[in-house]
Amino acid sequence: MTSNQNEPQPVGFRQLFDYDTSAFTYLLWDLDTKAGVVIDPVREQFERDLRLVGELGVRLAYALDTHVHADHVTSLGMLREALGLRTAVGEPSGVPCADLLLKDGNTLQFGKHTLTALATPGHTGACTSFKVENMVFTGDTLFIRGCGRTDFQQGDPVKLYCSVMEKLYVLPDDTLVYPGHDYKGEQVSTIGKEKQHNPRIPATQTKAAFAALMNALNLPRPKHIDEAVPANLGCGISVAHGHLTEEAFGVRDLQRIHAALPEGEIVVDCRTPDEYEAGHVPGALNVPMGKELGRLGELQNWRKIYLYCHSGRRAQTVYAALTTKGLSNMVCLGSSGMADWRVSGYPVEQ
Repeated sequence: MTSNQNEPQPVGFRQLFDYDTSAFTYLLWDLDTKAGVVIDPVREQFERDLRLVGELGVRLAYALDTHVHADHVTSLGMLREALGLRTAVGEPSGVPCADLLLKDGNTLQFGKHTLTALATPGHTGACTSFKVENMVFTGDTLFIRGCGRTDFQQGDPVKLYCSVMEKLYVLPDDTLVYPGHDYKGEQVSTIGKEKQHNPRIPATQTKAAFAALMNALNLPRPKHIDEAVPANLGCGISVAHGHLTEEAFGVRDLQRIHAALPEGEIVVDCRTPDEYEAGHVPGALNVPMGKELGRLGELQNWRKIYLYCHSGRRAQTVYAALTTKGLSNMVCLGSSGMADWRVSGYPVEQ
């Protein structure tokens, strides 16, 4: 008996959670070919996600963000560097480093599965939901019994209302809803349940009443917005605004200094522990990207810190994160790193 091609096809699926930001990450893959996609990956969970992908044997083809997040930093760029995949966000975001800027109705293929981009602005001007089989990944547009705020990043309650009513609530009632965040201990809903029970935007809600409700909210400013938005405009691995100090500093300069490293100065390797163990600058301290803020007290005690990674992009991200915390004792190899160090024949410690 052959299956109906219009019926939802089984798809590999994992729903992952970041407790610090209450953010969901979704991993989907074709069960036959192992081709997959990841939606809304979080920088601090990079090693977890990379390990899981390896354990499952998934070959990620795409990493996608539903929008330019204000509450956490994405790992899109890190995953592209590590796995050679393509990154994608909604076209209105204008993210310059993304490989693909998706318009409403654009599709991406992974194995026999099709991911369809649905433009759902309102929380931000560039929010995009993703539909795969009988699932829709709504980011911050639609939550379980709630919705995203509309008071920053081109937010607009009228646009959010239209996005929900005209793009999401027209989907079949049994479509599974997977949101970008959870603050109440819930993981999944359906379009039908949200139309009936969502207190902010049920199917009976009027545009005017919804706009009045959203405009009356008095919510605190997202605590990570000043770090997250610029970093996410750079796919999480480059600085979108401002510039790095001492940009011309390269591996030759590092080798010269490393040969007679003055007291109170240290070289810091921003790569993963596995990369570090495979070979690093002799004597370098390993502070993986995403872990730097937890080492803030230790790092601020050095007179000078020289940051490097594989190609320079993760070192830039660590530099930016530490700079926002007031550290001014750093020099960053912003356009080179361990790859150039090896090519130059400098000593490597394992």
